[in-house]
Amino acid sequence: MPAISSFQDHITFLKGEIEKALMKVPIHETPRYLYEPIKYVLSGKGKRLRPILVHLSGQAHDADPADLMKAAIAVELLHNFSLVHDDIMDGDETRHGQPTVHQQWDESTAILSGDGLFVLSQLILSGLPPIVHQRFNEVTLAVCEGQGMDKEFEHDSSITMGQYLIMIGKKTGALLGLCAELGALLGGRNKEEAHHLFEFGLNLGLAFQIQDDFLEIFGDESTMGKSLGSDIREGKQTALTILARDKDPKGWDRFTSNSPSISDYQSYFEANKIQSEGERVINHYIDRARRGLEVIQKEKQDHMNQFATMILNRKF
Repeated sequence: MPAISSFQDHITFLKGEIEKALMKVPIHETPRYLYEPIKYVLSGKGKRLRPILVHLSGQAHDADPADLMKAAIAVELLHNFSLVHDDIMDGDETRHGQPTVHQQWDESTAILSGDGLFVLSQLILSGLPPIVHQRFNEVTLAVCEGQGMDKEFEHDSSITMGQYLIMIGKKTGALLGLCAELGALLGGRNKEEAHHLFEFGLNLGLAFQIQDDFLEIFGDESTMGKSLGSDIREGKQTALTILARDKDPKGWDRFTSNSPSISDYQSYFEANKIQSEGERVINHYIDRARRGLEVIQKEKQDHMNQFATMILNRKF
């Protein structure tokens, strides 16, 4: 590995290696109906945060780089499988700045290409320890459960913050938890030690999703690569809407009954201090995530801590 002068250089290096590995995933030429959309998905401008976390955790535990890359690519394929199917279910038109698969082709094509991505993720794991396969599939089921809860919660104003946190813990947190856990398992740590890393990723995932809710209102649409306010328009529960509803149920009902615009939401959340409360909750889960790193030697925690800071400060 070339000399790395800074954390950001290291992240850039890892992302480049991950992109190269993704381009080497064995994808056939035919049938084009299946494989063209898969190539399209993998050529998208994803952040690759999940495979990067696999590498950072594995490097902190002296894991084999080749094994880490296998696990990292499998996780990224799994993530993209979930996005392709979620986009169909949520009716999203843009992902990573380009049309979603069901928009570029159709829903049947998107369903099949998502299935293909999941099967490829399983094949990539070949040769890794059984515990890796087990945890990969346990977390995959949790992600599906989280998406099921997300759909059940739509237009349900009785959903509490506790229920919401369980849902995003499954849908978003569990996969980031898996990424950190896999690095520890591949570094030879036992299940109990590896679970601390899962907790790190889980809490990081909670912060990440609440940050996503925040950015969907206060972010930049061109940077985000998707329309602002799409979740609220779909009737989804978000951290900000639940905080607003809990703080002033009647005021929130009056506000939402007038078909507010994004700028209206921004003004409401700022005026009622929901914006600052959302930021406080994000910081709370970042702090909880960092406590999960206490099982790693202090001199090896640095990159993981900086990764948490990067999540906290992201703009898209």
